[in-house]
Amino acid sequence: MTDTTAALRTLAREATRLPHFEHKYRQVDLDGDFDVTTLPEMTREDVTAAAAQAAVRRPRNGSAYLFTSGGSTAEPKLAWIPTEMHLGRLTEHWQPLGPTDVLANLASPGRLWSAHYCYNRLAELAGADVIGLGYVADEELGQWLDFLTRHGTTAVAGTPSQLLRILRFCEETGHPFAATLRAGIWFGEPCDPQLPELRDRVAPGFGLWGNYGSTETWVIGHNGPSCPTDTFHQLPYQHVELVDGAVLVSTLHPGAVAPVLRYRIGDRAERVECPCGRPGPALRIAGRESSLVKFAGTLVSPQQLVQIAQELPGVKEAQVVLAGAAGMAERMEVRVVGDADLETVRTHLLASQIDLGFALRGDEEEFTVTRVDARSANPRTGKTPDLLWTDA
Repeated sequence: MTDTTAALRTLAREATRLPHFEHKYRQVDLDGDFDVTTLPEMTREDVTAAAAQAAVRRPRNGSAYLFTSGGSTAEPKLAWIPTEMHLGRLTEHWQPLGPTDVLANLASPGRLWSAHYCYNRLAELAGADVIGLGYVADEELGQWLDFLTRHGTTAVAGTPSQLLRILRFCEETGHPFAATLRAGIWFGEPCDPQLPELRDRVAPGFGLWGNYGSTETWVIGHNGPSCPTDTFHQLPYQHVELVDGAVLVSTLHPGAVAPVLRYRIGDRAERVECPCGRPGPALRIAGRESSLVKFAGTLVSPQQLVQIAQELPGVKEAQVVLAGAAGMAERMEVRVVGDADLETVRTHLLASQIDLGFALRGDEEEFTVTRVDARSANPRTGKTPDLLWTDA
């Protein structure tokens, strides 16, 4: 039996001690020849229940944070994460900061969000100084970049959307902040291909350091300035299975508060060799497993519509806004940045979705295309998603 198999069996046995999993693992033989693939997958609801039950057990492995593990219109899903946040092991493999850095942390604190505390702690371990700034609105950006420049900021932690916004501002205004930057730590959403392109023009010394994971699993993989932004080096204490391309993660870190075993993270991936040359397994993240919503009686992928729109001449960026209850839309608006003809964009999008065009039957109000100056971001997280929901 390999060390990994033994660790997975120990993790499964630990899960069975929690009331939530007594029935789920009842038919699994944990004493004979153990095959982790025979275990049922964990859902987000499973992880939330396990975290709640493990958190009240005594003794526990030290103190922990309670973070939200996903947005919801009802109760947020929750996960308990040790206050050390596995960063001791992570920094053995990933060191974006050094003792001479000053980090501007753009992740917002409070509201059960985890990133603000994670990157403050990462800087502490590196011996770097921290400016815990949080989210900055567009109208405040110039004055805060003045402040960060005066105080010797060399690194920024934020979503790709936030980093892109800073570099665009510097390019458009000639602000000197870009020239001071050495490291950009990004997280929370896929890296927009425009970010490294703009970085090369405006701040070629600004190395991009990303990590991939979730609150349930914490960090699964990481990359650095020499890696493609969709490729992540897997951490040794994260066991990753690819089942028909879907990512399943088992966390073997001994400090984990609750068992995470074959958790379906919701992404698709493939194993690759990273061109940076670093040894060890790497994952190329290919996108979400499913992004379909019900609209006009048919299933539609908003992300696919965004991709199709952005391939049209004159469309720089696109974003879909749905009105209705999550998963069931009543109206769809495609917002485009650029000088494209809006009716041409609408016609092309409907032609690319035969079922949708038939379902709408020429309805002009349910499906619209509008022009905007910029895509909308979530002020709490700093993310700029392809899809936004609004009330009907």
